[in-house]
Amino acid sequence: MQNPTLKLWLAFCALLPLGIFLLISASYQPPESLLHWPWIPSLGIDFSLRLDGLSVLFASLISGVGFLVQLYAIAYMKPYKGRGAFHLYLTLFMLAMLGLVLADNLLLLFVFWELTTLTSYLLIGFNHEQEKSRKNALQAMLVTGSGGLALLAGLIMLGEMAGTYSLSAIITQGASLSQHAWFTPSLLLVLLGAFSKSAQFPFHFWLPGAMAAPTPVSAYLHSSTMVKAGVYLLARLLPVYGDSTLWFTLLCSAGAFTALWCALQAYRQTDLKLMLAFSTNVILGQLVMLIGIGSSYAVTAALLLIAAHSFYKAGLFMVVGNIDKATGTREYHELAGLRAVLAISFTAALVTAASKAGLPPSFGFLSKEYLYKAGLEFGWVLSGTMLLANAIMVALALLIVIKPFLRPHHAKAAPMKAVEHNPLLWLPPIVLALLSIIVPLALLNWYQGLVIDPAATVMLATPKTVKLWEGLNLPLLLSALTLLLGILLYVGYPRLKPRLDQLMSGLPSGPAVYQSLLDAVVKLANWQTRLLQHGQLTQYSLQFFLVLLAFLGTVLWQIHPLPPIDWDLKYYDILLALFLVIAAVVVVKARTLLLAVTALGTIGFLTTLVFLVYSAPDVAKTQLLVETLLVVFIAIVLRHLSAANTVPRHSAVRRLVHAGVAAGIGISITLALWIITAEPMNQAISEFYAQTSVSGGRGRNIVNVILVDFRAFDTLGEAVVVVIAGLATVAVLAGKRVK
Repeated sequence: MQNPTLKLWLAFCALLPLGIFLLISASYQPPESLLHWPWIPSLGIDFSLRLDGLSVLFASLISGVGFLVQLYAIAYMKPYKGRGAFHLYLTLFMLAMLGLVLADNLLLLFVFWELTTLTSYLLIGFNHEQEKSRKNALQAMLVTGSGGLALLAGLIMLGEMAGTYSLSAIITQGASLSQHAWFTPSLLLVLLGAFSKSAQFPFHFWLPGAMAAPTPVSAYLHSSTMVKAGVYLLARLLPVYGDSTLWFTLLCSAGAFTALWCALQAYRQTDLKLMLAFSTNVILGQLVMLIGIGSSYAVTAALLLIAAHSFYKAGLFMVVGNIDKATGTREYHELAGLRAVLAISFTAALVTAASKAGLPPSFGFLSKEYLYKAGLEFGWVLSGTMLLANAIMVALALLIVIKPFLRPHHAKAAPMKAVEHNPLLWLPPIVLALLSIIVPLALLNWYQGLVIDPAATVMLATPKTVKLWEGLNLPLLLSALTLLLGILLYVGYPRLKPRLDQLMSGLPSGPAVYQSLLDAVVKLANWQTRLLQHGQLTQYSLQFFLVLLAFLGTVLWQIHPLPPIDWDLKYYDILLALFLVIAAVVVVKARTLLLAVTALGTIGFLTTLVFLVYSAPDVAKTQLLVETLLVVFIAIVLRHLSAANTVPRHSAVRRLVHAGVAAGIGISITLALWIITAEPMNQAISEFYAQTSVSGGRGRNIVNVILVDFRAFDTLGEAVVVVIAGLATVAVLAGKRVK
């Protein structure tokens, strides 16, 4: 790609999300806007897009933050090879996420869901020359992809329960579906998909592993896109499952445990990027918990936290990316004095870290206030858990600001270089930092009227009026306690971290468990391959016929009594059957290969006579040609085999097993034909071909018209198979003879 072309491509990738953001803003008319195109009507799948308060919140964040990430990536990825491909992957990822949050059809939503998995795999593994990138990309795809399979089953069950795959129609049915037998299984399957996508325990480990991706990917994936796909799905389906006790229990317990566990894991990290990654798990856990609570305060807190987290987390990742560029490291103990060379990044870090810590009047403070209000409605257990997790977030926010920027530079610190000469490296994080302050101070009423109220209504919750200051109350006291405890955790970090490492060192880690499971699957696959793919043709045939016999036997066992049959036999029927039996016995009892092949060919030619007797001349002709060719081929192959032209003898047990399987197949096929022929033949298909062969296929030979016109692709496929078989035969015959 030439430089002018690359510049145009980068400009397009940057302006596309901005254009989508403006289009969404102009198109949205509360309470919702719908676009609908028929896609696969026979399957009930329509390309339906729904723009309501909830989808507007996510779509605006995806496109708005996406615009800033694309700008940042233009500067950040400048030294990288394949910049054009990177921006392509990022754009495809954005479009997949937009399709996911805008889809109004369950199956369409799942298509975009899987597209986010595929595109994130490309982004996480972008540095594919590094083994770590390849391994972590595969890990993310396998974990989220496995959850996606469970989600597909759950969505299909939900669609069948509701009698429609339209999300709008399903939501109107709401909790009335709870009496259906599939309600609980569908709920569990949907939660598996959502939990794996949004990195809830025990699927939390893939998200920190995604840090192998370049920083722009981390800034985008962690703040506004893939990790919040599961949160979006849970929020969208809250009206359907929200009244279930199982829903409340699983979401609250999983969310609270994920938040607390990952907060402790974040506290142990020394890599700034990994700290931010685990803290993303904390926020996702809190969001899942809030959706599980489902009250008006909880829904309002979730909607505030989704936006607040998108702003400060994307900004912090960009700042850490600038730190990495300036020093070549993200280890906090190697960083000091960066304020001198990253003054603007320091300003962005200060504001976004304040929002992360929940300092007033930031967006993070506002969302934390309502989180505590929601938790207090259900007692002190959830509130206490969130308080401890948030206190650790405060400690990490202080560490991210103080250690790299405010600590005096020392001899052991990494050398620094100025990188802020490119405005695209500092402008996006500054914009996000300003939004973290401007929205709660100046745009809160506008944000509530345009986003919070419509989105809360979609989730069937009564919107709560959001205020930045509501006087002295218990949530405010909890916020103050959070800050105080966070400061203490920061001060005690040098002593507490080693003790925490020692306490948690013996516990199994997510990546280790995942690798053990993956190794077990590989071992199982190898064992299965050795067992089944052994290269013995007779064993392959035996396995195939055993499975066939199991299926036939299962079906036939359920049919009783057998239907009567008309024994209107002619003498030639009896003769043909007798000769077929004699030829089959000769094949089995033959001592030489040549005699066995001759008897086998005799069976084929006798079958040709059966087709002729029962008025199928076209099939008889085909059978005759095939059998003749088969006999010739086998005879030629025999010339290349060992000179000992005898049939190998097997043990008595093996012959007995083969005889039993052969007898079982023969009896099963006979019974199946007996049952089929006893029923009157359905002439609808025959009549259709008879009526349309001339008008549709322009031919009076119905068989030819079916093969060439109505089933042309089948015929083409069969012809290709024959050609391939012929080429393979020529290759075998052209090879060396077996000695």
